[in-house]
Amino acid sequence: MYDVALWKYYSVTAFNKFKAAYNKCIKKFFGYARCDSMSGIFLELRLPTAVTIVHNSRALFARHCSLSFNQIIQWYADIAVL
Repeated sequence: MYDVALWKYYSVTAFNKFKAAYNKCIKKFFGYARCDSMSGIFLELRLPTAVTIVHNSRALFARHCSLSFNQIIQWYADIAVL
């Protein structure tokens, strides 16, 4: 999940695999059964979903780039590459 903010183009299949891996890790780390509802788990643990993580990461990355003093990063932000 370190570079998820850099994802600009990805297939639905790749994103679904990411969500499945994220959900599987949550269940394994916190000791839930395979048949437990992910919605209930996220509410109980107060954790964000995979979609929320990707959205927040991209928004935060764009904000950091727009506030950067680095001229190269500012140039990329100005031409809307991010």
